[in-house]
Amino acid sequence: MTPSAGTMQPASPVPPATLPAAAGHAVVVEDPEHANLLALLLQGYLAQQVRHPRLARKARRLRGSYGVQVGTMAVSITFSPQGVSIRSGAEGRTRARVRGPMEEMIPLVLHGHLLAAMIAVLEGRITIRGNPFALLGLLPLLLGRPSPRPLPPPTQEAR
Repeated sequence: MTPSAGTMQPASPVPPATLPAAAGHAVVVEDPEHANLLALLLQGYLAQQVRHPRLARKARRLRGSYGVQVGTMAVSITFSPQGVSIRSGAEGRTRARVRGPMEEMIPLVLHGHLLAAMIAVLEGRITIRGNPFALLGLLPLLLGRPSPRPLPPPTQEAR
């Protein structure tokens, strides 16, 4: 709200913060000034991931909204042909939602411990709502590592 002639007027909407990716798939946080830390961290991580052509192609093929709650922070991630949009808070309709404590979710994304994540789901420490098969499309983007650069050909000295 902004003061205007003694009355409070709604402030103009804050433009979304955009991190363009080299492969042409932008990652946007809606209302970045009020976004929670999880939204901002996911924006940076996903923008880095979609810089790689293989992972950008996978992101372009995803559609719909997904919910993620880590601790008390919740975000909605929406995939469309225009890019990835991240909004703080839980959106009404999502294809799937994942919820878990920070100590379970961070190692999953940072280190790709998929087996540990499956055990956490089976033990109920991480919960999934909605279509669990929809989450399978997110795995390459969240856990995918860019392909390593090929090794240079051996030199004459190395033979």
